[in-house]
Amino acid sequence: MNKNFYKMRRNRMISGVLAGLSDKWDLDVTLVRFIFAIFTIANFGLGIIIYIILASILPTKEDIEAERYGTGPRKMKEAEPINDDDKGWFW
Repeated sequence: MNKNFYKMRRNRMISGVLAGLSDKWDLDVTLVRFIFAIFTIANFGLGIIIYIILASILPTKEDIEAERYGTGPRKMKEAEPINDDDKGWFW
């Protein structure tokens, strides 16, 4: 299980930090946004500072998966030339 925090490009509104947290903890995005709004109002804007810091530090989930599983063109193996010294078909 991946224990790292990440942000997501899917379901994002600004930078995807809250969407990544909701995906990580398997919660609804709307619930996480509501809790974040309550936290920000109760702490006089501290949530906005934390959000900006997390948005600049956290990698996206798609980038983590691309590093883990790899994306991009498949590499073709160079074919070995056939040694055609024999002049016959099968023998």
